[in-house]
Amino acid sequence: MAAAGVARAATLYECDLRTRIHNGWVSPKMAFVFEDDGRAKVIDGITLAFLDGSAEAQVTRRGDNLRINWTVANARDDAGNYIPTFRYLANLNTATRAVSVVAKPAAYPQRWSARGSCKIRDKR
Repeated sequence: MAAAGVARAATLYECDLRTRIHNGWVSPKMAFVFEDDGRAKVIDGITLAFLDGSAEAQVTRRGDNLRINWTVANARDDAGNYIPTFRYLANLNTATRAVSVVAKPAAYPQRWSARGSCKIRDKR
């Protein structure tokens, strides 16, 4: 008899980020979830506000370094201005658990960034 409802394991990185100034487009708390099947997700205050959950991410690995890309569409700033697409890039070193994140609205010159560290959690 096959086991029903067996949970797949995933690795979760819970990250604390610091910015020089409060910017709002890079959350101070962020989580990266890496599924065993290769899928990846990001969840933070921005994805919760504009996507009602997590964002699917694309990941490239080079040794201990993960390059994580995701987008958030249809965001609005505090003044009500519409931003069609925000592109995010995170670099996570899995050995040191250091992380850096950059947020850039498509077709605009501005960018916001933050650095921090992550704790690894096993999610079952």
